[in-house]
Amino acid sequence: MRENPVKNLLKAGKPAIGTWLTLGDPLATETLAHLDFDWLNVDMEHGSIDVRETRALFQVINTTDVVPTARVPWNDHVWIKRVLDAGAYGVVVPMVRTREEAERAVAACRYPPAGIRSIGSGRNHYAFRGSQADYLARANDELLV
Repeated sequence: MRENPVKNLLKAGKPAIGTWLTLGDPLATETLAHLDFDWLNVDMEHGSIDVRETRALFQVINTTDVVPTARVPWNDHVWIKRVLDAGAYGVVVPMVRTREEAERAVAACRYPPAGIRSIGSGRNHYAFRGSQADYLARANDELLV
């Protein structure tokens, strides 16, 4: 699994620059991925982009060093695991108002024992540039929530 450069920038106190994708268009996404952005975020909350389109956009983004992220429609572990399985390196969870809601979102992104995420994608070695074993060993540390 490649390191998450956005997480590294934030840890260093530096800005990470990106933009939001609302169209679901692979060609527009490809163009944006080849600009100087650190991340591109697929908006699944307010846009009409579904999981299949999100996966296709992530596949385009992953041809570059840009970090793919997604804003899910709500704080639901099913939505969260679907975007993570599709290749997200970060998840924006909307409408989180309490500590318990934040903890629920984080738990959905983490594999046990740190969370409740299950293993379901066979394409991690494509999306995350490594073996599935490597992904499982590092995912909890590299993902942004």
